[in-house]
Amino acid sequence: MASLPLFGMVTAYAITADEAETAAVKVQQVTETLALALPPLTESSSNTRYWREEPIRRGDTIAALLHRLGINDGDANGFLASNSKARDLLKLKPGQTVSVKTNDDGKLFAMQFLNDDDNGEKQLVAIEKANDGKWQTSADPVDTQMVPTVRSVTVRNNVASALTQAEVPAEVLAQLSDIFADKLDVAKLRAGDRLQLVYETYLYQGAPITTGNVLAAEIDSQGKHYGAFYFAQGDDSGAYYDENGHPFKQGFSRQPVANARVSSPFGLRYHPILHALRLHAGIDFAAAIGTPIIAPADGVVMSAQRENGYGNVVTLRHNAKMTTLYAHMSRFAAGLKAGEAVKAGDVIGYIGTTGRSTGPHLHFEVRVNGQAVDPATSALPTRTLTQSEQLAFRQQSVKLAQDLKLLRAIPTTVAQFD
Repeated sequence: MASLPLFGMVTAYAITADEAETAAVKVQQVTETLALALPPLTESSSNTRYWREEPIRRGDTIAALLHRLGINDGDANGFLASNSKARDLLKLKPGQTVSVKTNDDGKLFAMQFLNDDDNGEKQLVAIEKANDGKWQTSADPVDTQMVPTVRSVTVRNNVASALTQAEVPAEVLAQLSDIFADKLDVAKLRAGDRLQLVYETYLYQGAPITTGNVLAAEIDSQGKHYGAFYFAQGDDSGAYYDENGHPFKQGFSRQPVANARVSSPFGLRYHPILHALRLHAGIDFAAAIGTPIIAPADGVVMSAQRENGYGNVVTLRHNAKMTTLYAHMSRFAAGLKAGEAVKAGDVIGYIGTTGRSTGPHLHFEVRVNGQAVDPATSALPTRTLTQSEQLAFRQQSVKLAQDLKLLRAIPTTVAQFD
């Protein structure tokens, strides 16, 4: 930081003639600008470390990314080039965000981001400089911290650009499109429409690594008001309800495996095979090998084939925005092929353990405009809350409703609110 000269306005007062002999004191005011003899404001930035987030651009390499961030650390560059786990960072895709811990001298202390794999999951890549000065990668389980993030957004041109300018992740737009699908088309919001949001942001070592569920959302569009609140239901799943606790959307009429339990929910988890923190892009249903898998809604088969980590996998398209994916099947339904129309309840395959799998189960994904969303909130049937759940819902939603009300009263875009 450059030193800044400090100047102050100094006022001097002179008192005339014998002050003891006269009650009428004449005061002459003289004002002069003087340079104050204070040390310049300087800061030793080398001891100040902070996290920065940088999106990956098309054609980026780690070297190009670090150069753009003003980081010039030969020791770190050597480690990234030579360590096998560190080289996972070279699998960069446009739109991903890398978090780096650095200082103003261009030294690098840590890097982390979620890296896509071929099994519907994202792996946390974390590289850091230990206290002994050596670089290391860690695949141990890590503790993440969830913090609620609040946004108030006014649409100027289109909703996608408005959310991007407010630093709202693309995953949130996909969730909003799905949550409000029965009420309005979020993509068609017009200038002047407003959104108030509370959603989960997960931090690792103080830096954001992924986005969780939208906890509450309101949309004011063309004189109409819509509000939805998320309620967790104790089985690692949840659904959206209106302010009175009634289901906000219907979802599919069936689930793909009848009466099966959810063995692994959507979101962050520690992968039992890869021994690393993963973002699970779907939910798993545990069931015996050979159990039928059905289409939960009408659709068209996009593909029925074998894919690396997924094993035998079927993808269905249900409408212009939503697709579903069914992985690790033991086999497909007889005659199932791309382009075939299926009805809700039709068998499309059978439970198996093909691909990267620890045991027989169905990995079930839902994607809206290509973005994975939680099947529990987007596709599975939404059940009516019990009386005790209604009470818990009201207690939980009161605080969220207050936050949204406060945001609604602010006539401008709010990037963060504490």
